[in-house]
Amino acid sequence: MGEKELQEKILTYRLFEARLDGLMKQRDMLINKAIELQATLGSIGELDKANVEILFPIGGEAYKAGKAANNGKLIVEIGAGIALEKSTAEGKAILEKRRKEIEGTVNKMQHEILSVSNAINQLGPELQDMAKQFQQSEAG
Repeated sequence: MGEKELQEKILTYRLFEARLDGLMKQRDMLINKAIELQATLGSIGELDKANVEILFPIGGEAYKAGKAANNGKLIVEIGAGIALEKSTAEGKAILEKRRKEIEGTVNKMQHEILSVSNAINQLGPELQDMAKQFQQSEAG
């Protein structure tokens, strides 16, 4: 067992750590997006029920009070910065589908996170043993 092999194992370990960190950040971002979509779906339902005054964001952290027209329509982003007017039911279906897709992606990421974590947990003790052996061979 040489220094080169030890360095390669250390590099592999660091790559696994970086991959795990990246996966966890992506997962957290997707979870937040799914929560946001769920809240949006709930808000749509509440707006359909009541004719109440709500706050509309107008930019620059400013809001304007107003009433939403209950015309049974939503404007929903469909991707690439494009938004289309859809019926409330169609809009809700698009948002629900997107939320489910995100949840599916999060589940896949959870499996990959587990796999990378297992690899790190296996490699850690092996790396420690190799480092001890290397130190002993250098001292001896």
